[in-house]
Amino acid sequence: MEIIKSAAAEINIDPKQVAVYLGYYSANADEESKKLINECIAEFKRCADFRACFEKVAVSVSGNAVDLGFMRAESRSLAKNLDGCRNAYIFAATAGAGSQRFLDRCSLLSPLRGIVADCVGSAAIEAFCDKINFSFENPDFLRPRFSPGYGDLPLEYQNRIVEFLGTKKNIGMSLTDSLMMVPLKSVTAIIGIGDEKNKCKGPGCMICSGKNCPYRD
Repeated sequence: MEIIKSAAAEINIDPKQVAVYLGYYSANADEESKKLINECIAEFKRCADFRACFEKVAVSVSGNAVDLGFMRAESRSLAKNLDGCRNAYIFAATAGAGSQRFLDRCSLLSPLRGIVADCVGSAAIEAFCDKINFSFENPDFLRPRFSPGYGDLPLEYQNRIVEFLGTKKNIGMSLTDSLMMVPLKSVTAIIGIGDEKNKCKGPGCMICSGKNCPYRD
């Protein structure tokens, strides 16, 4: 089991990416929105405590059946993502309890600030995940991050990943009975390790809008 901690100052939270999450076309937010975005980024960084853990496992794909050792799943989407992979990283990351308190506080202050803070958190956790991906051996051979709840892989498999990685003990992340992650700005994912260079340069499958991707439906 590998555990990674990262200072918030090391995570680049791109204001333009936050604007995209907010729905601004081409990230062209108005000046007032840009000011609020930057304020929330600065506050989020003061509160966040980025942590991640991962384990490398063997992968076996047969038709739509995927065997990761600690769990088996029938999923056409995941099978396509992992096709040609012999190994994968089972991965979890969180922005920490402080980030959750910040989001809750912003929501109480005003609905607008709560929405902006939420988008800042989404951009932040994805940036953290990207940073870790690039730190892996041969990052160009990694498949896009694939999480339970995407495609036809049921969200219930979130439980299996959380149990396998011991996320509550190792990084302070857990699941509610309704399978919501706590802290909210957390991610679990399966990251295939291919034998050929990755043909997709997008982020995880859950937030990528690319068409005709060879690794997904």
